[in-house]
Amino acid sequence: MPSTKLPKPVRPKKSAKNGGYVNNVWWLRKRVPTHLRDLVGSGEVWRSLETPDERVANQRIGGAVAKLEAEWEALSTAATQSAALARRRIDAVGRPVLELLVSQRELQALRRQAHETLAEAGTRNPVRRTGFDALRVGARADEEALKRQAWDLLQNSGHDFTDDDVERLAPMLIAAHLGAAADAQRAARDDFTPNPILAKLPQLTAPELDLVRAFEEYAEKGGLKGGTDGPTAKRWRPKIKLFVKWLGHRDLSRMTPDDAYSWVDHLLLEGYSAKSVKDVWVASLSSVAGFMTYRRKLKTANPFKSIVVRPLPKSRKPEDPNSQPEVTLAPRQKGYSNGEAIRILEATFLPASPLTAVETRAARRWLPWLCAYSGARVNELTSLYPADVSRDPASGIWVMIIKPELEKTEQWRTVPIHSHVVEQGFLEYVESRRKAKLPLFYDPSRSRGAKAGNPQFKKVAERLAEWLHTLKLVPPGVQPSHAWRHLFKSTARHVGMDREVEGFITGHRPKDSNASSDYGDKWVATMSAEIERYPRFGVTGAGVTARKKTRRTSDQIAADDAAKAARKASLPTRAASVDASA
Repeated sequence: MPSTKLPKPVRPKKSAKNGGYVNNVWWLRKRVPTHLRDLVGSGEVWRSLETPDERVANQRIGGAVAKLEAEWEALSTAATQSAALARRRIDAVGRPVLELLVSQRELQALRRQAHETLAEAGTRNPVRRTGFDALRVGARADEEALKRQAWDLLQNSGHDFTDDDVERLAPMLIAAHLGAAADAQRAARDDFTPNPILAKLPQLTAPELDLVRAFEEYAEKGGLKGGTDGPTAKRWRPKIKLFVKWLGHRDLSRMTPDDAYSWVDHLLLEGYSAKSVKDVWVASLSSVAGFMTYRRKLKTANPFKSIVVRPLPKSRKPEDPNSQPEVTLAPRQKGYSNGEAIRILEATFLPASPLTAVETRAARRWLPWLCAYSGARVNELTSLYPADVSRDPASGIWVMIIKPELEKTEQWRTVPIHSHVVEQGFLEYVESRRKAKLPLFYDPSRSRGAKAGNPQFKKVAERLAEWLHTLKLVPPGVQPSHAWRHLFKSTARHVGMDREVEGFITGHRPKDSNASSDYGDKWVATMSAEIERYPRFGVTGAGVTARKKTRRTSDQIAADDAAKAARKASLPTRAASVDASA
């Protein structure tokens, strides 16, 4: 925005209080273009030329004007890029309210907060000599410093934000710096009237009860399994954040059942199933609000309690009399079929690369078999230590001990090991890990600093699933490891396994159980008898215990050498063969 005519240097008028000049230096006084006034924060800017000599001031004013207009150009460009960035995110995703982590209103409120903080510091004791210290700081603030300030403001306000949100706030902080500098300039002339720009900006109001922070408190103290890094917290946390972005505020005390039903309607229209909306999206909100009510922090009733979620009616297309009827297919079963299971179990005998870690080879070799014959969850098995595999003192049967922290019901669970797995040499592998003092399926020394919410044994299950997908052994829509649990339950029904005992093995409690179900002990021999009713998989190579290579004794070596020499002596020589032919 180059100027065609340079302004003349000016000096402030005489002060009525002291009868002299407020400052005897010369200044640049320039009107702000109308389209930039909201960004700059005032309609006029004064910039000190830092000289009492008018001749020197005339020499400096050209450079000062160019520098000021360059700042305005940069401010305008940054604001345009920020708006374009927001539009690109909207156009690319198609759901702007859900995808923008910080709303435009919240960013403008942070701009106002920065403006007021800077103005308070600049007008408390304005420097009469120049009166523009704050303005020069704002004008000289580099891009990196503005981004750091934007990051700090977003962090301290409790917002969840991305780098894009920092980019959007940074140009607003330029306007805040310039507006605060203009306030300091007026204060230096004894003008403390409020800046009219602030009246147009929203105030930053802290919620009475922040829902996002309430969720973190609930995850830490509310008995949520796994705490703040557990699987439930990891699943619920983004749902909470999406809700507050959709609603437009985080104050739990202001939320109503109408907000809850509007959120449910929105999710259903977005294509989420009624079960997912009820059991995940609404359940997370209701649990947090209920905990806050229990802790006496939420003074009103839980607005998410007893929310009824009904699926949207399915629209039927009008039938075309000339069209062929569509073939309706039954949904895919969740568990493996017998053929699919056998193909996976056969793959456990495939040779592995010498570069593959011992634990990875063991996971591929044993985890599918253990899942198949126990119905256990895969992470219950990947976390096992050698000490978790032992003989039952009463029956002498080998069992696996599932620890409470890995059980959804938080109870100890003893699972007998199927004889088919024992015959394949699983116990020999357990003993080798016991001597090495290592877990069965991972090596803690190879950890890459995983967080508590992503322990190393969970990575083992993920890599096993990737391996099965690589071999193309997992049907579409089937969970690679959890499908074994479904297959175990289906087979248990087919062979007539006792329902209560099968629940002891898998950790499921029958729905019709009552207090009498808790009486009596869970005998390992009883559970083992039921597990042995599970039919063996007919997999080639799985019927013989793996042979161990042993070193021969000196007597065995001597005997083998003597037998080899005897065999050679019994063979006809080449010369004898020639004579016989002659």
